[in-house]
Amino acid sequence: MIQGIIVKKVIDVVLKQIMKKHKLDKLQKYVEEDNELDQQMKVVQKNLNKYGKYIEELEKEVAILNKKLNKLEKEK
Repeated sequence: MIQGIIVKKVIDVVLKQIMKKHKLDKLQKYVEEDNELDQQMKVVQKNLNKYGKYIEELEKEVAILNKKLNKLEKEK
């Protein structure tokens, strides 16, 4: 059990040193954290969803108006 803990700690230290030596920490940060493009895409997706819902509402209103127009034309 103690050997397992020691091995785990040694591996952690070795990995940290390798990451520092090869500058992998910057790559890891780039992969794991949101960057400027990720934030922009979140805004774009939010706006796209908002406009999609707005278009659906407009389509419903157009359908209702078409029904009313057809009804009025049939009455003439």
